[in-house]
Amino acid sequence: MNLEGKTALITGAGSGMGRSSATLFAAVGAKVVCADLSADAAAACADEIVAAGGEAVAVTADVSKADDVEAAVQAAEREFGGLDVLYNNAGLWRFALDGYVEGKTDGPSPLLTEEIWEQTINVSLKGTYLGCRFAIPAIQKRGGGAIINVSSVAAFRVGSGVSDAYTAAKTGVLGITRTLAVEYGPSQIRVNCIVPGPIETPLVESIPEDRRAAFGSLVPLGRWGKPEEIANMALFLASDASSFCTGQTFVVDGGYLAS
Repeated sequence: MNLEGKTALITGAGSGMGRSSATLFAAVGAKVVCADLSADAAAACADEIVAAGGEAVAVTADVSKADDVEAAVQAAEREFGGLDVLYNNAGLWRFALDGYVEGKTDGPSPLLTEEIWEQTINVSLKGTYLGCRFAIPAIQKRGGGAIINVSSVAAFRVGSGVSDAYTAAKTGVLGITRTLAVEYGPSQIRVNCIVPGPIETPLVESIPEDRRAAFGSLVPLGRWGKPEEIANMALFLASDASSFCTGQTFVVDGGYLAS
C-alpha cells in the first residue's frame, strides 16, 4: 500500500486520527495538504512531515465554510498539481457527550440547543458534503481517485452519552458515502466510509475517566483504539489496494458493534 505520486487532502489533520493519517500517507509517498481549524496545528503537522523528508503544506480551514474548503482543494492543485485523495476526517466528538456540553437541557434527554445542533451538523455532515463538492471535480481531472469519509459507531448503536445531533450527522455521512459512490463510480472515484469505535484522541480527553473506562469495557478487545489503527484503514482505502471497494463502510471498533 503506497501513495507514490498522489496528493491527499486531509481535514482535521492537526491532531488525532487526522495527524496520524497525514504522517502515514506522507511516509508512503503522498504529498499532503494538512487542513485544520487551528493554523498552528496544521502547520505543526506539515512541519513534521517535511522534517521527515516528505512533502506537505498547511491550510487553515473551517470545514463548515465553503470558501475554506474550496481554498484547501485549490491549495492541492496549486502546490502539488492536483488532488487524488480526500479524507474527510474533521468532526466534533465533544458534542456527542450528554451531560458534558454547554447548553444541554436538564434531565436525561440528549437533546441539545439549536446552536449546538447546527454546529455539530455543520462540521460533521455539511463539512463532509463540502469536501466532496469541491474535491470531486479536482479528482475527476486526475482520472479518478478516492474519498474517505468518517462516520461513527453511534450511527449504528446509540445510548447514554450520544446526542441526537451527532447521531444524525454520522448517519447522514453513511448516506452521502453510498450516494456518491454510485454517482461517481463511472468517474473512477471510490467513496468509502470508516466507522471508528472509541479512539484515544485529544478530542475525547474531556470525558471523565470513569466514563472512558466504562466505554472501554464494552469493547471485546478490552481497550480504546489508537489513532494509527484508523490511519492504517485510511491508507488501505486511499491506496490501490482497495481498488474494487466503493460505497462501503469499514468498521474499526475492536468488536464494539458485535458485542
